[in-house]
Amino acid sequence: MNRYRLVTKTLRDTRTATLAIAATCFAMAAFTAALYPAFADSFKDVELPGFYDSFSGGLDITTPEGFLNTEFFSWIPLLLITLAIIAGTGTLAGEENSGGMDLLLAQPVTRRSVVLQKALGASLAIVFAIVVSLPGIFLAALFVDFDVHWAKLIFATLNMAPLALVYLGISMWAAAALPTRGAAVVVAVGLAVVPFLLNTVLAAASIGEIFQKLTPFYWGEATEILKGNARWQPAVVFLALYVALVGLAVLSFERRDIDVGGWSPISWLRRRFVAEGRAEAPSEQREAEGR
Repeated sequence: MNRYRLVTKTLRDTRTATLAIAATCFAMAAFTAALYPAFADSFKDVELPGFYDSFSGGLDITTPEGFLNTEFFSWIPLLLITLAIIAGTGTLAGEENSGGMDLLLAQPVTRRSVVLQKALGASLAIVFAIVVSLPGIFLAALFVDFDVHWAKLIFATLNMAPLALVYLGISMWAAAALPTRGAAVVVAVGLAVVPFLLNTVLAAASIGEIFQKLTPFYWGEATEILKGNARWQPAVVFLALYVALVGLAVLSFERRDIDVGGWSPISWLRRRFVAEGRAEAPSEQREAEGR
């Protein structure tokens, strides 16, 4: 087996979701940048309520940075996390459900290598979808007045990767530890949607920032970068957490009992009965010899 065959296989398996989400990121980035001049002209003489600043992270929404933060960076990370969940659960539990994992493990490849190569392939898919956003913004900026420093745009865009990778790690661990892909998806989606909603709702509360800091989305925001403040510590923590989660996925997958065609109650009961029968066989044999 080629050394990186599973990396390319993972990219092929996730190409539909990757290309769809990458195209959405590109289109929304271009649309947001192109729409800004019309928005700024409409609201240049309007005093917006204070809660608008809360949703834009303290940035003036009538500035390019504030508008981009509110209309693009506020929700695109959730779209990337969707890709992470699709890829993370599909690479392990999804392949097991289709019956391909048993054939894969029959090849000269270790379970650890399977998880690590699939994690690398899924990570590359996520990074690709993120990077595609940049040409959309730069292309629109050629035709409209959208004055944001290129370094801010690049760093703010790449800043979405660590958070998405954390949820890739969560998804892969859940897929390796839980019996079905559906169960893994429920766990991963729950851990994404609930903190996202809390972070969004608490943004308008007077004491909301205290509780926002308990959600990963608060630390993954592009606000500080767009303000010109480089905040690299959360990204480092997220990347370290991603590595730890992939490590847990490796440990769980090495102990996993692979089912051909996926897990089901019937196959689980069958294994239990077979295991109990094997355990009872030696005792029955000893009784027969005693007679």
